[in-house]
Amino acid sequence: MKAKQAQKLENLAKGHGHYSEIVEEEFLPAVTKTRYTIVHFYHKDFERCKVVDHHLSMIAKKHIESRIMKLDAEKCPFFIAKLQVQMLPTIISFIDGVAVDRIIGFEELGGQDEFPTLVLTRRLIEGGCLSALDRKERGEIKISKKNGRNHDASDDDY
Repeated sequence: MKAKQAQKLENLAKGHGHYSEIVEEEFLPAVTKTRYTIVHFYHKDFERCKVVDHHLSMIAKKHIESRIMKLDAEKCPFFIAKLQVQMLPTIISFIDGVAVDRIIGFEELGGQDEFPTLVLTRRLIEGGCLSALDRKERGEIKISKKNGRNHDASDDDY
């Protein structure tokens, strides 16, 4: 338990626990100085990027094992080219500075502008940069009847 607490404090000191914006010069130090990093490449005028911002800010508060950041695609042309980002929003997960997973657009999140935060959380867990905190995040859900129709109780929180 002491080791877990020490890791938690170390992660908080590195900027984990909140969703922050970085600039191009901070990108390499940010993704290489922490084990798990998730970076959202966004454009300030794209509504779907704002949707992702909303979800990632909620996820970042609960999942301090990974540093979650955003980077303005217009202001980082070198990394956009290097990482071959061609569509926004794009979320890239890094482990020890190496890109291991990417979510491009909303196709893997249901294809709609409105989706539960849990959908993105589960997808990031699948990508390897988040750890499931409970059965809901692991996908062990119960489908129950509510108001005469199927209801996924796991979508109620977040």
